Amino acid sequence: MKTIFDTLNRDSALPKDPKILNRNILDTIKTIENSLIYIGLGLVKIKTDKLFINLGFKNISAYIRYITEKTGKDRSSVYKWLQIGEIYTKYREELTEAGFNSKDSSTKLPYLERALRIKPKKEVYENIVKMSQREFSDYARGIIELKDGKQEESKGYTEEILEGMEHIFYYKGREAVKVNKKQKKVVYDRLVSCVILAFNSLDNKGSVLAVHLRNDKELNIFEEIAKDAREKMRIEMKKRHRRRSPSIA
Repeated sequence: MKTIFDTLNRDSALPKDPKILNRNILDTIKTIENSLIYIGLGLVKIKTDKLFINLGFKNISAYIRYITEKTGKDRSSVYKWLQIGEIYTKYREELTEAGFNSKDSSTKLPYLERALRIKPKKEVYENIVKMSQREFSDYARGIIELKDGKQEESKGYTEEILEGMEHIFYYKGREAVKVNKKQKKVVYDRLVSCVILAFNSLDNKGSVLAVHLRNDKELNIFEEIAKDAREKMRIEMKKRHRRRSPSIA
């Protein structure tokens, strides 16, 4: 039985003109990207209309497992296709209005909701059309920011609070720390304040000293002593710096 590889292994199967070959490669990539939306929308319909039952499966997970077995694709890829379909379905009107069409990469869609949580809505829809997939994923994750229309690397930390579960901190756009919101309030508040203190220290090229104190009373006393000691230390450091600096005649 002949396969596609038997055909492609012949020199005559591919065009010799590099320009034609290049155009064919680009057209095929676009076809694949368009197919991902079609596959995603198909998976959404099977999930929402429970068509997997008609196909003999108990749930969508069982159907996706069947797809992985039949195609050799990993489950994460199939779930990503489903995610593409769900996001396109949910935001189809806004995407169409922004000019997002079959020419745009469907692989940008998984980053859309993340971008909408931390960026201005109008800006997000403009960028999902004009940015490349790499640029948009970096933009959505906060790795790059737009200033006066120019892309710059993100500085400092940003926060994202997911409903009911996690408080996520990003440093220069990359996920750095997760705090579980299901902690007791006093624990949660202290963890968040420690994380913010650490990031502020990083931004100012400083250091953070971890000190264990038994209770709030010790904490209040320590803060006063530490504040006074810090001011004295800085005054002493300025004096030393002046003594070391050469005088100008």
